[in-house]
Formats: sequence, C-alpha cells, structure tokens
Amino acid sequence: MRNIVIFIVGLSLGFSGFSQVASEIDVVTPFQGELAAVKKGNSWGFINKSGLIVIDYRNDFVIRTNSDQRAKYPVFKDERCLIRKMINGKYYYGYLNKKGEEIIPSKFLNATKFQNGFAIVVTLLTDSIGFNKVLEKNVTTKILEEYVIDTLGNKMRYLENPIRYSEKQHKLKPPKIRSKFIAPRLIAVLKKNGKWDIYKF
Repeated sequence: MRNIVIFIVGLSLGFSGFSQVASEIDVVTPFQGELAAVKKGNSWGFINKSGLIVIDYRNDFVIRTNSDQRAKYPVFKDERCLIRKMINGKYYYGYLNKKGEEIIPSKFLNATKFQNGFAIVVTLLTDSIGFNKVLEKNVTTKILEEYVIDTLGNKMRYLENPIRYSEKQHKLKPPKIRSKFIAPRLIAVLKKNGKWDIYKF
C-alpha cells in the first residue's frame, strides 16, 4: 500500500512539472527575437518564450511575404508590426509595439515594414484650389505623398514624388509605394518620368 501511495504521489509530481499555456493553435511560427506569431482560425497573436499569449488574437495584422517569399505571417521589425483598419470603406495602415499597443495610429493609405529604424508611408493631401461660384462649393485636389517616418511616427523625409489620387482606383487596393530603401538612410524614389532619384536622409 505504501508503494502505491509513493507511486501516485511521484506520478502527480512528475505531471505537475508540465503545464499547458496555449491550446488549439492552428499555426506556430519561428520566434522573432522574444516573440513568435501564432494563428487561431483567421486571427493572429503573439506568444513569448514562456508560451504565454502577450498580444491577443486579432485580425488586423498585415500579412506580407518577406524578400525570401517564405514568411506568410505578421512580423515585428524594429519592434513595430504593421496593421490595417477598415475606415469608411478604405484600409488605413499603422503599427503596433510589442505590448500590442497601437504606437503609430492607422492613418496611412499604405505603409512598409520598418527597416533600420525607418518605414515608408503614403498619405493623402487634400488641398483647396478655389471656389466654384456656379456650384457654390470649394474645388479641391487630392494628392498622394510619400514620406519616411521613424519608429515614433515622426516624418523624417518628404520623398517629392506626389501623384494625383483617384478614389475609384484606390478604393479596393492601396496605392502602390514607389520608393524603396537601398541602404541605411539611403532611399531610391521613382519619379513620374520613370527615372529614379536617390536621397540621403
């Protein structure tokens, strides 16, 4: 009888060393530093190296492949993760920090992942160009502009390649980003004439 009691106590102690911290997960990805993306249904979240959910499941993460075309899950770059929200029929892009807080509000029509502390974003400028007396209303023009921002959302560099905004053209898909980082603090900007300008910032 004594042996049975010792066996049961030992068995319970052995199993108590293992605890389930997350369950029913559909996809588990490699760790990116201290966090790993996990998917349940159509939503993604992040776990830490203790297996605990530190960013709860949500469906606004932007899933884009990396340059190697393999990663199809949300990623943190420079401690920022790209998200998007539907507002008035259009997607707006912003960024979360590793606490799951929206550190840069979703206000851009398109945005890239961060790279070496910077990202490229597209904003919409609406400018009044006059008043139509016949229609009795202001005449406005809408222009897409690209900027480099830092990890706090501060505008670091205007990229000098504005294009006219088309509500119909950009309603279902974000405007294309026409600039790209080619080295730390060095960016190539595609102009309307199809030529590239290089900027250092």
